[in-house]
Amino acid sequence: MSEIVYLSLGSNLGDREEYLRLATERLANMMGMTLLAESSVYHSVPVDCDVECPDFLNKVLKMECTLKPVQLLDNTEQLETSLGRTKKGFSTNRVIDIDIILFGDRIFDNERLEIPHPRMSGRHFVLIPLCEIAPDVIDPRNSNRFVDLIEALGDQGVSALKETAGE
Repeated sequence: MSEIVYLSLGSNLGDREEYLRLATERLANMMGMTLLAESSVYHSVPVDCDVECPDFLNKVLKMECTLKPVQLLDNTEQLETSLGRTKKGFSTNRVIDIDIILFGDRIFDNERLEIPHPRMSGRHFVLIPLCEIAPDVIDPRNSNRFVDLIEALGDQGVSALKETAGE
C-alpha cells in the first residue's frame, strides 16, 4: 500500500543547490519512492541555529511511498550520510537535511521519529514550499490547513530563489 509523503530538504553548506538536486534525484530513484512534485527552491535565514550559521536553501518534495515511516527515516539518514552530512541535531550546519514532515494522514511518534514533524507549523521554510505544491494539505493532528498558518507567523526571511515546481 502506498501513501503520500512530504519531505523537507535543506542545505546551508557547500554547493547548496547541487546538494538539493542530488538529494531529490536520489530520493526519486529510491526503492519504494516515486517523486510526484517538487517545490521551488527557497532561500531562508537560519532558525534555531548559531548566529554564524550560513543561510539555507530549502524545498519540499511530494512523493508516493510504499515504505514504513521508520524505513523511510533509515533511508533518508543513509542518504544524508552518503552526501556528506556528519552531524545530526538542532543547531548544526549541514550539507543536506531531509525531514519527513507528513506521512499520509498518520500521526506517528516513537523515540526516533515524530510525524507530523513537530516544528513544521512554526517554520515558513517548510510551510511555504509545502503549500506551493499542496495548498490544501491539512494537519492530521487538528485538521487545520497549513496555508492558514503562513500569514499568522509573520515574516521569517523566506524568499523564492527560483521556480522549479511541477506536479
